[in-house]
Amino acid sequence: MTTSNEISGSAWLSGLVVQARDVHGGLHHHAAPQQLPTPHQLPRLTPHFVNRTEEISTLDEARRAGSSLVVITGLVGVGKSALATRWLSSTTDAARPELYAELSGLAGPARPEDVLQPWLRSFGIDRPPAGLRELSALWRSVTAARPVSVLLDNVSDADQVPPLLPAGTSSMTVVTSRRLLWELAVDGAAALSLGPLDPRSSIALLARFTGEERIAAEPEAASLLADRCAHLPLPLVLAGARLKFRPGRSLGAAAGALVHPRREDPVRMAISAGLTETYASLGAAAQYVYRSLALLPVGAVDADMVGAACRLERDDAERLLEVLADEQLLTPGTSYVGPGPLYRMGAAVHEHALGLAERHDGLEERQRLVGRLCEWVLAIATQAQRLLTPSQATLRSHLPAGADAPPVFSDSRGAMTWLEERESDLPAVLEAAVASGADELTWMLVDAFWPLFLRRHPYALWIQAHEVGVAAAGRTGNAAAVRQMLLSGAIGLSSAGRLKESLTWYGQARQAAQAEGDVRDEGQALLGIGACHHEGGRPAQAEPYLTQAVALWTSCGYRRGVALATVLLGEISLTRGESSEALERFAIAHSVLAGIGDSYDAARALALQGHTRVLLDDLEIGVTELQNALTVFAAANSTRWQARTLEMLGGAYRIRGSEHAARDCFRQAAELVEVIRPEEAERLRRLEGDR
Repeated sequence: MTTSNEISGSAWLSGLVVQARDVHGGLHHHAAPQQLPTPHQLPRLTPHFVNRTEEISTLDEARRAGSSLVVITGLVGVGKSALATRWLSSTTDAARPELYAELSGLAGPARPEDVLQPWLRSFGIDRPPAGLRELSALWRSVTAARPVSVLLDNVSDADQVPPLLPAGTSSMTVVTSRRLLWELAVDGAAALSLGPLDPRSSIALLARFTGEERIAAEPEAASLLADRCAHLPLPLVLAGARLKFRPGRSLGAAAGALVHPRREDPVRMAISAGLTETYASLGAAAQYVYRSLALLPVGAVDADMVGAACRLERDDAERLLEVLADEQLLTPGTSYVGPGPLYRMGAAVHEHALGLAERHDGLEERQRLVGRLCEWVLAIATQAQRLLTPSQATLRSHLPAGADAPPVFSDSRGAMTWLEERESDLPAVLEAAVASGADELTWMLVDAFWPLFLRRHPYALWIQAHEVGVAAAGRTGNAAAVRQMLLSGAIGLSSAGRLKESLTWYGQARQAAQAEGDVRDEGQALLGIGACHHEGGRPAQAEPYLTQAVALWTSCGYRRGVALATVLLGEISLTRGESSEALERFAIAHSVLAGIGDSYDAARALALQGHTRVLLDDLEIGVTELQNALTVFAAANSTRWQARTLEMLGGAYRIRGSEHAARDCFRQAAELVEVIRPEEAERLRRLEGDR
């Protein structure tokens, strides 16, 4: 039996055709086109998302400004991908393609060509080219007239990004990375640095899992747990999820378990894993600086400080700090003194770096590092003190051998600003110095910060530091240093209104000075005792001590001390209503203090002189003198004396009939003393409201 299977002529076939043997003629086969869905590749929105209102507003503003590329940077676990996904999803309609790529993985950084090929296939291009140049060109062609949204997640290198950017100006690309990726500014990128959640938002995120009732039952434990999670969303979510499935576990127990975990804890690993990976990618010098920063007892560092502590040239220290900031291990901020920024290390990073330092650096090296830091602080604070209050540095003519550093400021304003920037660091620096047994260094540090105490009046720190200083000076057996600490500490106690304790410190200093035959220190103690009695409303008891101080200082030729006592005697004359005598005393004191170059104390005498002239109806000259004194105090950032002079000037303006100017003075004075003396601020506000 013969069979045949033949297709001849012009044939048009569709659907499934089976041909067993020969085919003759023209044959055309057209497969039905495959309908590909619009790509929507963005990750699923996390159900646990809180706050970030300000960050979303920043992203919206970047879009409105015409940016089509945004780089979101931050630590591992800070929520970069969650924010990027939520923002892109909220700004994309259903018809707009969404492309996603993870650019770092276990196998290392992803190649752009490995990303472009599946992207192009998702647009129906079955056989995209192999080379990056052709792939990138085709990708630009595909997206030239078709807006797309792109999320490039966990980018490890800026070079990965440009080949993946769509061509159309209506497209939007968001890049997330642990690194700063500043190079992408060349491509017009807007930058958003994403930090940890604020404490309230952190607790709100925990409450998504635990419920508000458990948070309300253990508010302090909830705050501690948020702290132990470094306020990072990823560890907070993990900690919350664990608590949700363990309803009987307390928040306090959960927080305690993160301090000293018995085994590898998922929450702690969520914090440390990415940091360890970043640390491993650093060079040896950057790794050393990273570990060292966690050991330094300060809240912020700059290149000068790091150079001194780590024994690096300033340029090298600056470069290495920039490397760490680029890796999001440090957060740069503004310094109001030096040319470079201040850098801060977040809580999670600090804990990670500290653990590495304790494993890799020996105890002696860690101690030497902290010692170098303390000596550098002393060197710079001494430079500031010599500019601001040179008469105070009499005991520190010889600093420790290591306390030598180039200046970081050029004038008195810069010196005062540097001290203010280091105010919050002083307790920890003193603690570190005491722990290392450097008692001589400790009391010198307290003494060097005298201008800060004198002009800014941080009473709690003033007293705390001098308690440490007195003890440290006592351990050295340096009697002169003990007296110095007692005298300057007593001034702080008196300024804080603790007159009884101040009198005790002055009394101890006086006895010690008498035992040593130190006339100048005895006179200083007498001046302080007289000041305490005057401040306590006992001028009759104050005057004999002041008169005795004048006699002692006159005998040894200490003109400055005589002038300071004369200022206080002038104030006592004012309290008695003896204005002419007071004016004469202020004028004498001002002349002496100005003549020896003590501009600050000369301004004190001038302010009181101007006030007295106002009382004597010499209004215009009095106002001028008050204004001149105020200029000096403002330049010196002197909180108390600015406020006191403003009050006297306000009274003068009110007498002159300048009510608006008077109220403005009282208001400014109240604002200055609001923190250090709230009751005085309230009195000044009442003056502002008087007519």
